[in-house]
Amino acid sequence: MMRAPLNGPTMRLNRLLLAFLALLGTACATTPAERPASTPSSAAVAERRAFLWEVTRPGAPDKRLYLTGSVHLGRPGQFVFPPSLTAAFARSQALVVELDPDKADPGKTQQLILSLGTFPPPDALSAHLTEETKALLPEAIQQAGLPAAAVERMRPWLLSLTLSILEMQKAGYSEAGGIDRMLLSKARGTQRIVELETVEEQMRMLAGLPESVQELMLREQLQQSSQTAVNMASIATAWEGGNPDALAQVLFVRADDPTMRPFYEALFFTRNRRMADQLAAMLDQPETHFAVVGAGHLVGEEGILALLTRKGFQVRQLSREP
Repeated sequence: MMRAPLNGPTMRLNRLLLAFLALLGTACATTPAERPASTPSSAAVAERRAFLWEVTRPGAPDKRLYLTGSVHLGRPGQFVFPPSLTAAFARSQALVVELDPDKADPGKTQQLILSLGTFPPPDALSAHLTEETKALLPEAIQQAGLPAAAVERMRPWLLSLTLSILEMQKAGYSEAGGIDRMLLSKARGTQRIVELETVEEQMRMLAGLPESVQELMLREQLQQSSQTAVNMASIATAWEGGNPDALAQVLFVRADDPTMRPFYEALFFTRNRRMADQLAAMLDQPETHFAVVGAGHLVGEEGILALLTRKGFQVRQLSREP
């Protein structure tokens, strides 16, 4: 039997999905800010660091890769690029992004949502949730304006991220204000755009999470929905202050929890290793590449910056001034 398309407000899911796929390296409902982002040290303030790094091979200081982290959603005018970032971008011939939403095929994305993000009838969401999680649903979906019938079709990962992005939209965040979207707009027609991933890869990663982890994502989103915008504000503050340690505190408070390890491994660590290899190879190409990936991919002991350092590259954080 042909599966009917999602209807009502969820018809926005094509664009909505691309927006919250962009969240993957920045924030998620399962990483609540249990500790506030720390303020930069006095030395960091004096240096006025940018959330920007230069990567070179030993002995080849003139061949550079620039690397910044993105906060994928932002309020209008929230992010102002420091002069060093603007200068590094101008020196580059290629912009590297996780994915370019404008290249995604809406029809294919819709089919991926249906095949990977929804249950085939007669299966339904309620059959896969604990009583604790089910009890939290009615109020949340009413506040979000989602039809109950559409929600019943969604798998937990899809509903969790849908609720997360809707919460951020209510707080004034949008994809248009995100750092990678701003850089993509600047690069159109002037730089080659390189994608590290595809929509399908990211969706299959989410759909492949153990069902218990998917439900935990959903339950914590339902319980922590009021903290979503707070977490985003903490992440933005860390980016603006050039403070990777503060960002790691926000995103990885649960990284040592065995229950959450599959989540972090899929969402961050496996992708970090793959992206670090891709970025390292770009230093062998004649173009200068400016890479922007979700800020959470850069930081922490298993982040791209640490991985590139362990590979023997020289990784230097730049100041805000060029």
